[in-house]
Amino acid sequence: MTSNDNWKGRLDELSIEDRLLIEGGNLSARFSKLPLTLSHPVFIGAFYGFLLSIVLLLPFGYDSEWEISKWAISWFLYSSLLLLMLSLLGGLSSQIVKLTKRMPVAVPRIVIYLAPFLGLIILTFSIGISIVPNWMKDLGLILMIFPGPVYIQLSWAPRWRLLELIEQNVNPFEKTDKNIHEADLELEEIVETFSEESDNP
Repeated sequence: MTSNDNWKGRLDELSIEDRLLIEGGNLSARFSKLPLTLSHPVFIGAFYGFLLSIVLLLPFGYDSEWEISKWAISWFLYSSLLLLMLSLLGGLSSQIVKLTKRMPVAVPRIVIYLAPFLGLIILTFSIGISIVPNWMKDLGLILMIFPGPVYIQLSWAPRWRLLELIEQNVNPFEKTDKNIHEADLELEEIVETFSEESDNP
């Protein structure tokens, strides 16, 4: 039995709302089919960088008039930097989520699906027309890059943390005995303080 089967087999123990929160939308559902190690936010970030590097082949080649001596090295270096940056951002998101214990948030589809295509159009348009200012290229690249880190930070990294906890036989939606004990102690302290103030007006 794979790790995916392990955590999926425990979903029946959760409420419908919790199951929907863990399973997420179509994109998250596809990533969750991977083993937890391969679906770590670091690798998802690197995968997004890899996809972007393939797409950027066209703008880089067109800008250099398809002379391989001009664009091959610059494309390779830029793609490597992009892949490294996005994988590091994925790892950072994972650590932030572990500290904050934040739950997944649905990212608008217009950000996930439309922004990269709009960025590619702007980038290609700015390369093909000389009168377009250089900041248009930067805008196109930003629109292509930022949806990946935003999705990982808001949606996938929190969801991956929940999957990891479930894989470890921990219910992330249930208070632990330690938390309940600490809450009881805080309540007792409040009651004792209130009693002392009442006895000593």
